[in-house]
Amino acid sequence: MDTIDYLIDYLLKENPKIRVTHNPENDEEKFRLYRSLCNIRQPNPINEKYLEKEDELLSKITENKNLTDYRNIQVLEDMIPENNVNNDDIIAIWKGDITSIKVGAIVNAANSQGLGCFSPCHNCIDNQIHTYAGVSLRLECNKIMKEMDYNLPTGEAFITKAYNLPADYVIHTVGPIIRDKVYDEQIQQLSDCYTNSLRLAQENNIRSISIPCISTGVFRFPADLASQVALKAVDDYLDTNNDAFDKVIFNLYNDKDVNVYERTIRAY
Repeated sequence: MDTIDYLIDYLLKENPKIRVTHNPENDEEKFRLYRSLCNIRQPNPINEKYLEKEDELLSKITENKNLTDYRNIQVLEDMIPENNVNNDDIIAIWKGDITSIKVGAIVNAANSQGLGCFSPCHNCIDNQIHTYAGVSLRLECNKIMKEMDYNLPTGEAFITKAYNLPADYVIHTVGPIIRDKVYDEQIQQLSDCYTNSLRLAQENNIRSISIPCISTGVFRFPADLASQVALKAVDDYLDTNNDAFDKVIFNLYNDKDVNVYERTIRAY
């Protein structure tokens, strides 16, 4: 039995209430089914053989990705020389898949439950990170969140291992959700996401970190304002802690995000 067949078989036997109406016919369909089963799986104990098989699958997937080493990403002083960012020799922007960057830590835009996204194959960063890290990540998150009564306060953060991701650690933080308009409290909460993530990285001697656009997706924080808050929070933190980091990367999802950050950097 192939590795992915074993994983699918295990997950289906573990939850006999699930009915698969279409048997996957190729590797892509098999991975989608496996991913869906993992996404909906509660953080219950699992046997070591499963984890070994999953590590085998996900490590191969990571090895076959076009990985980017954080050391090869240009900092702002080289990429956008015309800027007034104090720490432009440390701060960088990079468009790419956060699960494919070799870096000390990546930041996960989590929800308040802190266990990852449970929607099958959802395209959010929380789902992506948990999918390619593996079940072990949710199990570790569960141990931490159980002590917090499964309620991660907005702006706060916690750290875990990264398992099958090319990063060493994952820092999880939950950003503010915008209902109608943005309030000062929510601006401060978003700033806290970046500050607390950097603080956790520093406390754990992590010298490189990649941070996504927190709260700008389904949490509906306006992208332009979010980039301004993020850049100021990071630059301010580095003003007094710049010797703690080699590189802090704003990890951007698409060209629209790149344009937003370039405008913010030039107007800073």
